[in-house]
Amino acid sequence: MLNNGVTVSSDQLAALKKARQATDAHFAELDAALRQSECKGCAALIQPLSQAKSDLALARREVDSIGQRLRDENAYASSLHAFDHLVSIVPQLSSIADTTAMGVIRENADVQSYLLAARLAALLREQAGLLSFHLVRALEYQRALTDDESFDVGRTLGSIEQLRILLGPSVHGLPPQLKNDFDEVDRRYFGDGIAYIEQVRENAKRPGGAATTATQLLDHYNPSLAPIGRFREDALGLAEQVIVESLRWHLMLLLGAGLFAAALTALLMLMIWRFRDKIIRPFVEARKTILAIASGNLSVAIPQTGYIGEIKDLFGALAVLKANDAERLKLERERKRLIGELKVMAETDPLTGLLNRRAFESRSRVMLRDKRGGEPFLALIMLDIDFFKRINDTYGHDSGDRALVGLAKVCRDTVRIDDIVARFGGEEFVVLLRVTQPSQAIELAERLWQALGQEKITATDGTVFGFTVSLGVALARRADSPAIADLLQRADALLYQAKSNGRDRIEAETVA
Repeated sequence: MLNNGVTVSSDQLAALKKARQATDAHFAELDAALRQSECKGCAALIQPLSQAKSDLALARREVDSIGQRLRDENAYASSLHAFDHLVSIVPQLSSIADTTAMGVIRENADVQSYLLAARLAALLREQAGLLSFHLVRALEYQRALTDDESFDVGRTLGSIEQLRILLGPSVHGLPPQLKNDFDEVDRRYFGDGIAYIEQVRENAKRPGGAATTATQLLDHYNPSLAPIGRFREDALGLAEQVIVESLRWHLMLLLGAGLFAAALTALLMLMIWRFRDKIIRPFVEARKTILAIASGNLSVAIPQTGYIGEIKDLFGALAVLKANDAERLKLERERKRLIGELKVMAETDPLTGLLNRRAFESRSRVMLRDKRGGEPFLALIMLDIDFFKRINDTYGHDSGDRALVGLAKVCRDTVRIDDIVARFGGEEFVVLLRVTQPSQAIELAERLWQALGQEKITATDGTVFGFTVSLGVALARRADSPAIADLLQRADALLYQAKSNGRDRIEAETVA
């Protein structure tokens, strides 16, 4: 949709339908497998699978609703939100995979390395897909990457590099077929695919963006992902082959087990202990460590001693992953803090510290929609300084700014905490409040008028001066659902009337 504009082509709809049908078929196959009576412990996994299917249906409806909207930045933001919902389903399915995989490992320990390679390949494929998604928005709107987008691309590239480091040691002990698959992944994805992404990323830093469309990006980048899927499927295929061969061997072994029961039991106990100590335990610890880091638990301890060779390298890579994840969380917290500060700056008038016009309009709409509270009336007070230009001309603009700051302070000290007060523009200020009787709004306007009439400002040259204000008070019943624009227009007219009637006065309307 974002690539083609307002409408989605029939070919795209057909491709989407085909992809969904394939996904549904996989879900149905998994559901049937979990319901087999010989699958021990699978009954507990049916409910998580049903939840994942329900979440997927909701995410699909969200995506479909986006497809009916015009192409704009808001539609893209909604697509990001929908995409997050789709991605959130992956961990649910991963937990099912991890649970069932442990059952296989307990029965067939030799497949540990194949399942680990397949799990890492699945994580790599997920991150590789995210990488292109982070670039699409800038490419579609032919603009430079934002700081957030550059951060997301860099973070995903870091995750991909970490997975490459984790895959490296695990590939050494795999059969030639999987080594060849990984060589193809290394050449086509880590080589050609990542190099292309880096090139597009560098071009996208220019003000006009990269001279590449999202379609061109995906057409060039997606083929490099195919070896990752092939590597994963071959690893799972070898695991299945080992399991079948293992079952045959155990069947044959059972026929002669009675003759060697005592000696074989002792020998098997020794072999199992050694095997678990040297092979299974390190990989189980590595799995627990990976899952803990992935869930954000950086307090998990990484074994530093007792291992040599490739297993030592694996735990070294996990230490690097943990350190990088800690740094990522630190950067994320800093980013959120900066975003919060920017939000406050965007809503605040820098001179007076009051809300600015945009923030006032936003919050006033919320107040008008809020049906809570027993006050039946709304009042909008608009005021400005009389002859403000004369103050600037006489005492200088810095002294005029001091007068505005003094007026803002009086407003903050006078209005209630639930009232909305803002600098509307120039020397104009507005106050929006809910009252039980219109007289309460008039009384507040009078207190402001009196307090401001007594306010004294010290000019930059030391001269002390005062000023007067004119006020207009517009009133409305909350039950009539008044519009903020109408209240502003009426208050402005009353303020103009106060100016025409000699200034330094209050003009208020009545409510029947």
